[in-house]
Amino acid sequence: MKKFLSIFTAASMLLAMTACSSPADSSASDSSSAADSSASAAQTAESSQPVLQESSEAGGSSAAPTAEADDDRTDYEKMVDRSLLSVGDMTRMADVFQKAQNGEDITVAYIGGSITEGYNAGTTEFYAKTCTDLLQGYFPDITVTGVNAGISGTPSLLGNLRLERDVLSADPDIVFVEFAVNDGQEADYKNAYESLVRTLLTQEKDIAVVLLFTVLDSGYTCQEHMSKIGANYDLPMISVHDSVYEEIEAGRMTWQDYSNDQSHPNAYGHKCITDFVDNYYQKVLPVVAENVGEVSKELPDPVFSAKYMNMHYMDSATMDGVELDGFEQYDTHGSFHNGWMYRGTDGGSMKFTVECSVLEMVFKANNSDKYGTADIYVDGEKVKSVVSNMSDGWNNPVTAYLIDNDSSAEHTVEIRMEGGVTQAFFVMAFGYCD
Repeated sequence: MKKFLSIFTAASMLLAMTACSSPADSSASDSSSAADSSASAAQTAESSQPVLQESSEAGGSSAAPTAEADDDRTDYEKMVDRSLLSVGDMTRMADVFQKAQNGEDITVAYIGGSITEGYNAGTTEFYAKTCTDLLQGYFPDITVTGVNAGISGTPSLLGNLRLERDVLSADPDIVFVEFAVNDGQEADYKNAYESLVRTLLTQEKDIAVVLLFTVLDSGYTCQEHMSKIGANYDLPMISVHDSVYEEIEAGRMTWQDYSNDQSHPNAYGHKCITDFVDNYYQKVLPVVAENVGEVSKELPDPVFSAKYMNMHYMDSATMDGVELDGFEQYDTHGSFHNGWMYRGTDGGSMKFTVECSVLEMVFKANNSDKYGTADIYVDGEKVKSVVSNMSDGWNNPVTAYLIDNDSSAEHTVEIRMEGGVTQAFFVMAFGYCD
């Protein structure tokens, strides 16, 4: 029996969004989980599927036949073919498929935002599930386990921090990475995304990594810089922009065929993505024997940065020696149960010691004047203030780097709340690099 593990958080959120280039550029909102949204669906993927037709061309009939005229593929088939930006080096995926052919169970993980989570899909058959079902169909004699590590409204800055907890802990054979509409164009996003990819590629197990580039109705996507990273490591890359969005621009589809809002695929949209993934699998399956082999652990130099590789996750369940004054341990979020909360007027602090080069904090943001500002002290010096009252906040997890150095050292970190005003501050977790 196929198992499907899912990490859902949207039920605890008032809104779910897919970020564009920054937290201020939110692209969608919701107040229910992916499972809740499926209950109100009015259409299935099959009933909502648009009819894609060839666009007619004016001109005389005496023109000589062209290669395009001899192409008997349907528009949908052409769209599916365009989705495969690069098949990449097949060795890793071929090794996984050979493992499955030999009767060994495999695990597939999907990390990303609300699209991966399945929000607003209008169905429970979103791509992270249907792509797992796809592999189960190809290998019926084994168990294919799916791990859904999608969290609404979160970029690779948070994905990299939780990679160890949410993905690597499941010992996956295949990992899909989907952050193209949640990330921004700033260096922090590029560095975190590449660090996440390199972390996956340098595990002891040779994980097959697939990059999935989604798109917003505005055309926004981080595909341009993310595909440079993918090309650098010769990874398979799948593009919704080059497939679906091109159909929309050509007038053969509308955005509403693909999505019911600004960003999230509907049932038909997820069917398209599943077919895109299947198209890639179909390129590898016939040539597994020719492509199995040893995977080199030597990676090329990074395109942007590898500084945030191998980030470790920690929270109140794993941290010792945390001094609390006014803070208390608290279940802060549907995906971050072991955090801390300050709420009051007297002020307070939490203090701990950590050896690291990088320290990243996850905190809860909300558009409320009840959410306060924490002053961050490192080794007795104030380094920054972290504001949790954000105009685009919706009880969502947001990250901030507290330490960002080139070398590791032991540091004393204090998160301090000033007294005199009623305020709350929620610390969800931390990530650190050695």
